[in-house]
Amino acid sequence: MSNPPAVQPVINRPDVTTVLVAEVITGGPERQRALAEAIVAHWQAIQWPSRLISLNCFVSTDGESVLTYAQWSSDEALSASLRDEGSVSRPPAPGWGIPGVRSPEPQRYRLYRVVRGGAITGPAPVARCFPAAIFKMENHEAARGWVDGLLASEEATEGEERDYPGAIAANFHISVDGTSVFLLSEWASEEEAVSHIAEVIEPILEQVGSGDTGAGARYQHHTSLVGPPASS
Repeated sequence: MSNPPAVQPVINRPDVTTVLVAEVITGGPERQRALAEAIVAHWQAIQWPSRLISLNCFVSTDGESVLTYAQWSSDEALSASLRDEGSVSRPPAPGWGIPGVRSPEPQRYRLYRVVRGGAITGPAPVARCFPAAIFKMENHEAARGWVDGLLASEEATEGEERDYPGAIAANFHISVDGTSVFLLSEWASEEEAVSHIAEVIEPILEQVGSGDTGAGARYQHHTSLVGPPASS
């Protein structure tokens, strides 16, 4: 299925139950471009599965990685897709057939909390920057406690309004197995995101502890594909 470039990712969709996330380290802009093109071409060549809501591809601003974010409305349909080697959830070849690229196992997440930026008063602008990070956790209880504690610390130091310039939303996900938190934020610009991370987020992470941090990069939207409307 093909969609025009204007299609944008919608992270907080109410019809999504589970998302499948993968970060692929490419090691340079040339391989990053090749990988993003290969991923989207594979998606477009496969018949759209039932209960798949959207497929979203992001490229890091440093040219070093590609992030995929697939939204599903059924855990069972996602599980079936992961078992099928020829599905949209699996690369057609190791490393997508690109030398020097390794395909990690994708991880399942569920959206836990969404925090909106208080400075956005009208329709949210198109997000131009998507900072992403993965934080290792012990279990579901620890993951929920860490997210809640992080946001409570932020409110205690910065206030509840969260009127940060350029902040659109922070989307906290917890992995299905409870072993990690995936944070995908939406910002109007990379410059505003960088300033906020340095001035607000990094000091708070020092306070609450960031654990073993995995993925950590700023991404730009590359391509989104969406499924057909659900039949009535």
